[in-house]
Amino acid sequence: MRALLLLAAITACGAPARTVPSHEARDAAGDEITLYRDRALVKQRVEVDIPVAAKATVTVRLPIGLDADDLVVLDRGELIVSELRAVDTTGAPVTAPAPKPAEPESDEDFSEDLEAPAEDVEDIVAPPEPTQPTDVTFVASGPHAGHFSLYLGYVTDRIKWDAAYTMTTTPARSRAQVRGAIAIKNATGIAFPRARTFVIDTELGAWRGRVAEQLGMQLTGGGPPGAAPAEPRALGTLALGTGETRVELMPGDPPRPMSSVLVYDPIGTKLDHGGSAPTRDPSLGVVPAAGTRVTESFEVKRPDTSTGGLPGGPVRLLERRADGSIAVLGETRLFDAATRVAGVDTVAIGTADGVTGKRERRDFTIDDDGKRLVEEFVLTLTSTRAVPVEVVLREHLYRGQNWTLAYRSALDAEKEGPQQISMRTTVPAHGETKVLYVVVYTWEPATK
Repeated sequence: MRALLLLAAITACGAPARTVPSHEARDAAGDEITLYRDRALVKQRVEVDIPVAAKATVTVRLPIGLDADDLVVLDRGELIVSELRAVDTTGAPVTAPAPKPAEPESDEDFSEDLEAPAEDVEDIVAPPEPTQPTDVTFVASGPHAGHFSLYLGYVTDRIKWDAAYTMTTTPARSRAQVRGAIAIKNATGIAFPRARTFVIDTELGAWRGRVAEQLGMQLTGGGPPGAAPAEPRALGTLALGTGETRVELMPGDPPRPMSSVLVYDPIGTKLDHGGSAPTRDPSLGVVPAAGTRVTESFEVKRPDTSTGGLPGGPVRLLERRADGSIAVLGETRLFDAATRVAGVDTVAIGTADGVTGKRERRDFTIDDDGKRLVEEFVLTLTSTRAVPVEVVLREHLYRGQNWTLAYRSALDAEKEGPQQISMRTTVPAHGETKVLYVVVYTWEPATK
């Protein structure tokens, strides 16, 4: 995955250091930002003019809460960068503090020896939260006088985003128009007037202390350790001022086919465990017993293209009536990790009359020698309706992500996400249908 959006490019040269406004950047298209769920990854291009003396002092403005220790030189080209330091509000340089050496690991517990007296604890005052952007300076030396550029990288938690969607249909309820928008909240204290912006709907994860590693993985096409697969969604070149910027996500998206369907989803995503080794608790998903509710839902087909990388968010299904009024039919979420590869989206609008479900576990076996955990379930659907009904069975393989369906009695089964499948069956009029499946979880032997 690419590390994207460079913030305001800043140029400075000559003897006295000066901060060049971002609109004076020579190549604003060089800046990129990638928005993750927890942080934004910034790759910033800095233009440097080396004078005859073959040396320039450059000042770069960083978001609130960052300092020289959080900055990484990603690509310096022919330049030599030195004397990286912060600048206080008076303009005096402040050398960045050296990182503290790591404490040796120990199995002994010294917590009692280190316990501070109560009267000393009361005197401890947390440092105030920073409220202003930080200026950092560095000296750039080149092989000759001329114009050069380099790339800086850092992450900030002061750029947040939220996505939301609407589906609008007519009383015919045969097609739905899907629209979405993302709200980007910039609280860095810096405006980015021209930034190539991307969003990746996953978390960047722990980064402090190894920013270079994280940025390097992004620039070389890798991902943060443990991140769920998620592709970037290009948002275009944006003017991200301080405050909120709203961007339409699917302009011109054509109406999509829509149809009614019954859905039995007794567990949901609340139990999902994303580890590679399965959770071994035998009561998981069985105690308490799964619900019996089957929902009346609408199924909206996803196109083969145009939805890749869209960020997850809430959606409302709206009906525009003949008199122009709008009614809310139902609400759910779109494009979350659980349904990332689904071919359809379903929105529940109420309880299905006359149709109920039951979920029972028939077998639970752990084979430590073979590194296998096997579960067998049977889903029973009962209908008192006078006509046959089609039902989508949605199951969540919540124990872990290393799973395989060893057997299923339903002909149709589709993977919708890392731990979610759907199976389709038909329940006869005044009848009953059973669907059985067996899931096998595996794990790797422990390394010594």
